[in-house]
Amino acid sequence: MLVDLLKFKTKDGDAAEALMKDQAVTSRGDEGCIFAHAFRSKDNPGELYLLMSWENRESVEKHFQTEHDISFREKLDPLLEGPPEFFELIV
Repeated sequence: MLVDLLKFKTKDGDAAEALMKDQAVTSRGDEGCIFAHAFRSKDNPGELYLLMSWENRESVEKHFQTEHDISFREKLDPLLEGPPEFFELIV
């Protein structure tokens, strides 16, 4: 099992939040997705997080090739201040 946390600093937190909520819901239907949730920082509304868990690395790689993930990244990129920061659970 893999658990990833992605931290995003956004230019427009509201627009990015809407995209992330949709991405989390859609990703839950991907093969191998255990869970997917979007979070917003209480202290900084432009800081968003995406917490996702996958059965294995192959599931993640397949997810990256889905139309919804490609579209999500294309729409989200212009709303970001920079690249996301990635954290992976250490077991």
